[in-house]
Amino acid sequence: MYTLILTLLESTTPGNLAPHIAYAVCIALTLATFAILRKITRHILEKFHTKLTPDRAQALVKNKFFARLANLLLPILLSIIAADISQHQLFWSKTIASLLIIIVVLVIDALIRSIGDIYSSYEVSKTVPLRGIFQVLEIVVFILGGIVLISVFVDRNPAALLGGMGAMTAIMVIIFKDAILGFIAGIQLTANDMIRVGDTIEMPQRQVLGTVTDLSLITVKIEAHDKTIVSIPAYTLISEPFINRRGMIEAGARRIMRSFLIDANTVRICDDELLAQIKEGLLHNPSLRGACDEAIQKMKASGLLRFARNDGGETAPDSVTNIGILREYITAYLKTRDDINQDLPLMVRQLQPADTGIPLEVYAFATVTDLVEYERIQADIFDHLYAIVPQFGLRLYQRATNYNHLLS
Repeated sequence: MYTLILTLLESTTPGNLAPHIAYAVCIALTLATFAILRKITRHILEKFHTKLTPDRAQALVKNKFFARLANLLLPILLSIIAADISQHQLFWSKTIASLLIIIVVLVIDALIRSIGDIYSSYEVSKTVPLRGIFQVLEIVVFILGGIVLISVFVDRNPAALLGGMGAMTAIMVIIFKDAILGFIAGIQLTANDMIRVGDTIEMPQRQVLGTVTDLSLITVKIEAHDKTIVSIPAYTLISEPFINRRGMIEAGARRIMRSFLIDANTVRICDDELLAQIKEGLLHNPSLRGACDEAIQKMKASGLLRFARNDGGETAPDSVTNIGILREYITAYLKTRDDINQDLPLMVRQLQPADTGIPLEVYAFATVTDLVEYERIQADIFDHLYAIVPQFGLRLYQRATNYNHLLS
């Protein structure tokens, strides 16, 4: 083309302008031809991608895979034109090689991104997230492409150039520290199935609690319950402890573990009068009376509730306390609730006494995992317990205030 244009211009163009004009016309025609062929090629490729599944086609179009693939026409056309031009052969060879390397790198990058998007559309991506690995592959492709591009300009073998980059390793490690640590963390997290997108995790040291929305090479995005987004480095999930509530979600149950304080001065041994008082106090509610009877019968059956006559004719219980009956009552009460899972551990236990009283802890599992419903169930249980404690001759511990003094 260049020779033909130069021949036509030599007879009509004065001076030595003909080669320069022919040069410019060739480049202009090449770019115009590229624009037309690129558009046709993209149209053909778009016809091809309609045969793919919608998610795959959408991923390829979104990441501009077909558009970048069509750009390969430019170095091909330039190589055809350069073969007819006798001038600046070194410039053209390096330019064409550089364009080819850049376009190939961009095509591979678009392909990796598309594969990552397609993979993330499958359910398995939540179990085995590979986004970090795809990002590492992108970095490797760009680094290798950059090395090959530099080798083209300096006329050196890429392998020799790689060998001479040993001194740059320390600097590269510093620059890509987060990426390297994140890549290692991603492999460990994926291999050990420690975290998935959709998991609810808690990091007490960072005061983070929320749902994992994104796992990338460098950061993990967590959406808190107030809809704020927290981004933390991926490697912190390896270096710092965190709590994953996935097991709770899969089990369909959420743990209730809350305690309340009993005034130690109100704990005493039971006698017939106190037992009658307890039953009388619960008489107005048959279901509560039933739970109390079940607690007392259970203690009798286990030999804990026995009465014996002494020489003075008095009836004395054998080491049975009102707080012990309360514990058995709470256990029986929790077993009557449909919103408490009866297949998982359920108990009421005493914690270490302190100067604030005797803590009684309820340990059970609600049959829901939704936070709002879980808090409602937990509140209903403790609303009832706070109100029922005085029926057992006990009193909740509360720090003395002027209001308490006025009531007394």
